[in-house]
Amino acid sequence: MVSIDSSNPILYYKLDPGEWGSSAPASAATSVSRVSSHESSNIERFENKAAKEGCYVIAKDLYLNFNKRGDYLAATSGRSSVETYCPKKEENERVKSDLSSKISSKLKKYIYDELNVKMLLKDSKNATVKSIYERDLKKIEARKMELEQKKFRLYTQVTLLLAQHLNVNPDIINLTV
Repeated sequence: MVSIDSSNPILYYKLDPGEWGSSAPASAATSVSRVSSHESSNIERFENKAAKEGCYVIAKDLYLNFNKRGDYLAATSGRSSVETYCPKKEENERVKSDLSSKISSKLKKYIYDELNVKMLLKDSKNATVKSIYERDLKKIEARKMELEQKKFRLYTQVTLLLAQHLNVNPDIINLTV
């Protein structure tokens, strides 16, 4: 005599850490429906998240693991994934990179000017000329410090503008200090 429980056993599932959904058990006969429904829900959640972020879904994958349980070929686990393309994200990275290179080139100019003035200061013999170079050196150091502070404000402002999906052109950002 074969028991009904052995021909259609109950399967118990565990969710991955942080995964959404129900870990309710299912019989071997309904396991394919149960696991494929769960993985399809995951794909739908991934698609919704991508749409909110302004991304496009370019590929989807749903995979089920099958094993014989009782009289049935049962779905024992599954995996789902979605591949996305985010044009805004790439544009945002380009804008931030352009801004960073503009600030870096301005800082390099200040460092170069600072080095030249230090060399002139070291070589000067006249006290009046030395005081002029010292004043110029302090101005350059102050501009450098101001640009460093402005850099953090600009990154914050640009990030906020990009988060609102507004176009930002790094060429029109004023870096005069």
